[in-house]
Amino acid sequence: MKRFLLIAVLITTQVMVHAQRRIVSYRPAARTAVINNVATTPVENAASDAVFYQRLQTPRMPIPTETHEHDHGPAMDIRRTTSTAMTSRTGTPRNLPNARTLWNNPAYTSGATPLVGEKTNNRAYFTRGSVCGAPIVESHLESVYASVEPRIPMYLPYRHGDVTLWQGFYYNSGKRHGAIDWGRSSVGSGQDPTFGVYAAASGKVIDVGYSDGGGNYVKIEHTAPGGHKFRTTYLHLRNGFSHDVAKAKSAAKSGKYKSYVYKYDNDKLTWGTNSQKIKVSKGQYVKAGQFLAWAGNTGSGGISAVLENNGSIKSAYSNHKNVHLHYTTQVWDNNSKDWVSIDPYGVYNKAASINCYDLFNASPYARLWAPFYPSFHNVPLDLVNDYWGYYTGMGYALQTISIDRNAQGKLLASGSFQKGLSGGWYARFYMTASKYQSYFSQYASQGYRPRQIQVSKDAQGNPRFSVIWEKNKSGEAYAAFHNRDANNFNSLWNTYVKNKKYHLAEHVTYTAGGKKYHAGVFLKKSNNGFYMYHGMSSAAFNQKFKDLYSKWQLNSFHVNGSQVGGVWVPKQQNYAAYYGMTSSDYQSKFNQFSAQGMRLHKIQSYNNSTRFAAIWTK
Repeated sequence: MKRFLLIAVLITTQVMVHAQRRIVSYRPAARTAVINNVATTPVENAASDAVFYQRLQTPRMPIPTETHEHDHGPAMDIRRTTSTAMTSRTGTPRNLPNARTLWNNPAYTSGATPLVGEKTNNRAYFTRGSVCGAPIVESHLESVYASVEPRIPMYLPYRHGDVTLWQGFYYNSGKRHGAIDWGRSSVGSGQDPTFGVYAAASGKVIDVGYSDGGGNYVKIEHTAPGGHKFRTTYLHLRNGFSHDVAKAKSAAKSGKYKSYVYKYDNDKLTWGTNSQKIKVSKGQYVKAGQFLAWAGNTGSGGISAVLENNGSIKSAYSNHKNVHLHYTTQVWDNNSKDWVSIDPYGVYNKAASINCYDLFNASPYARLWAPFYPSFHNVPLDLVNDYWGYYTGMGYALQTISIDRNAQGKLLASGSFQKGLSGGWYARFYMTASKYQSYFSQYASQGYRPRQIQVSKDAQGNPRFSVIWEKNKSGEAYAAFHNRDANNFNSLWNTYVKNKKYHLAEHVTYTAGGKKYHAGVFLKKSNNGFYMYHGMSSAAFNQKFKDLYSKWQLNSFHVNGSQVGGVWVPKQQNYAAYYGMTSSDYQSKFNQFSAQGMRLHKIQSYNNSTRFAAIWTK
């Protein structure tokens, strides 16, 4: 852009210092394999990123086709109803040829792809791709399924990268499963087939128990804003070797299940160990992602499908022993006055249509699963765009965003959706300079100004801008600029800082065509000033950080190749800032500061999304 925009006038009081230095390094941080801001426990070295936004893998070993032909007792209700392909109001079977066809679902909208980054509550979660096949739905439940929408973030209840879907909401025969089964994709001989089970959302544990069919189970009730409730139940869990064998012997009266219990009563790979116990209790409040228990095969419904008539485990299933998680999500139906099981994937299909459950395919009903954590890094930008309405529809706002290309040229996003951010806002990602100018003009006319700016490069080395706008305070003047070289920036500095007493509220530098450029926002404010430094060496920046830390805090932070810079404002709270972090370094620091009650203020991903700079504040 060859110009800047200026709005209104106010008075400020003081200006501080502008300086230049060169080059940068980073502060080292501890490594961890755990991913963003969900409570963790040292159960397994999990691959949570695979859980969220890698393609759903198919099992690499035989799995039973219908696991749950047994009553699951008090833990859940399986209704024996006949399922049919969903029909229209006239009774004619309806096809779903692409993702823009409606199924009378207010949570799924048709039409053009929603604008990226608008502040609306748009819930068109996915508009690319197609639905694999028409869902199977009992007609009397269609209105229940269509009314469901995500109201609080809900996460997949596992993190192990080898776990995949075994059974869909309907069995391949068309019978209603009413649940989702997950198990390991591949288990080697002599390998424990279990995996960690985690709370899908925050809530209160309303039951922990054992049923003959479902084995050990945990049931949690979750309350969303407005008092909306739903329940999740986790079955076939392990609860200690001795406990589970004793329970099974007490429940097993005759037949192959009884033979199995006594034949394998010393097999630790089947029952687990005494240390693998349920870690929550009735009445306890749990957080989303909190560890609950280990997956198992307890209860007759957890093992019988893989047993020979003499109680032996069929050879095809001898490695995984049908260890899996049977999981239900239930909502209250005012019509039936009962809790009704729903498909959290919004698919209502068979396991044979496993691709329908994939995050990258459209669903005819609302998906409840979060596509990524609210604070995230290196998530495909397409996924952020496609599921834009998930968090914004719950009242979250985008605090910070950074877009960078990886070594393969794929655009990855890092950022944070947060609750409690006041005022209206807009966000636009990976814009050309002209597109940024266009949106700047549009939003300026509505009273918005840039709050955070991040600059990356396209494949040709041209700058691309990712910007978050906020509502400008009444009468507060500002001047925004980008693509300004050193001479032009110095001229702007003299005009707005030295002469008009503006502050530099946001500032980044970037290099294009071998030349350094500046982008940022001058703001007319009446506070106690600011400091700005750019192009500093690692030693110079670290020393300046130390010198200013007692009274000043970083509000804006950027790395440009081997240079670093930032804008400091008067210190109001403790904060932390790091740069040069690897993905695992960043995750470790994120976990550390989140545990201390701090929130992510700004993030920058760079060096092909292999390095991160970030600021956390209280």
